Amino acid sequence: MAANPLLRWFFVTATLLLVAPVSAYALSVYDVIQLSKKNYSDQDIVGLIQATDSAFTLKAEDIIRLQGLGLSEPVIQAMVQAVPELATEHLPASNTHASSDTVPVTPVTTVADGLITVEPFQEAGSGHHHHNAINLAGVRLLVIRDEGLFPSVETRSITIAERLEQAVSTGAGAFHPGPATASDTVMYYGRSTDRPMLILNVSPSDAYAYQRRSGRTVTPALLAAYWSDLLSDYWSIAINRKPPERLSELHEGEVLNSLYEQWGKLNKTESLQFADAAQQLPRQQQQHLQRLAITVPHGFQINHSHLARQP
Repeated sequence: MAANPLLRWFFVTATLLLVAPVSAYALSVYDVIQLSKKNYSDQDIVGLIQATDSAFTLKAEDIIRLQGLGLSEPVIQAMVQAVPELATEHLPASNTHASSDTVPVTPVTTVADGLITVEPFQEAGSGHHHHNAINLAGVRLLVIRDEGLFPSVETRSITIAERLEQAVSTGAGAFHPGPATASDTVMYYGRSTDRPMLILNVSPSDAYAYQRRSGRTVTPALLAAYWSDLLSDYWSIAINRKPPERLSELHEGEVLNSLYEQWGKLNKTESLQFADAAQQLPRQQQQHLQRLAITVPHGFQINHSHLARQP
């Protein structure tokens, strides 16, 4: 029986060589996820993290995603404790032992952090399908119901969220559909960048899922235009600090003006978050915000601004 641990380590190491580049024996986050999916024990994965001197820089939202991908608490805890040496050298003295404490599971959703989160979203009629909501600082932006070209809805949602975080990091900007030949894409045009950033491709299944819940015809091009306008208005409010311009004339979109006014009253207080502004709106307006995220309003149509060539 004494040989069993050695055999186990042999096979785990062999797997590591298959999932990791030959030139880099330290585990990446992707490697840890792959080992977890191959049903290796927590003990083996933690042992490999330690044996290979692997290091990770995880934010709170990364931990949420790893939990959603099925990684266990011991493995995540080991990753949190495996901080790069340079990172530990520059940490304030009060934080150098923070990794030994309980891992936070709730991200600090402030606009200043530009935090985009992904969370499971349950709704009637979804059956066994898993949907995800994408949020900006605690306020729901939209719902992803189809995996598109990705392995799962969750993987696609995380990718979209990461791209939106990159958009936040570039500062002020706006969203537009892609050029006429690819009008089923949503692009971000940052004022400080030379090239637009692809946020997502709208699939026919995306459009059909929104059509079912909107009670109107929804095409991929229409949904791309709608999401572009919706994201732009939220960016105007939370990032650009300007009133919304795209959807505010729609009945359901009037609430965005109220959200802008409410956020203007609250954002001078550091302890308050963007979600607090939404939660302080009247109940009916909160419902309108929800409707903007999960449906396409009846009054929304593609117009010349969606078809115009962007800078």
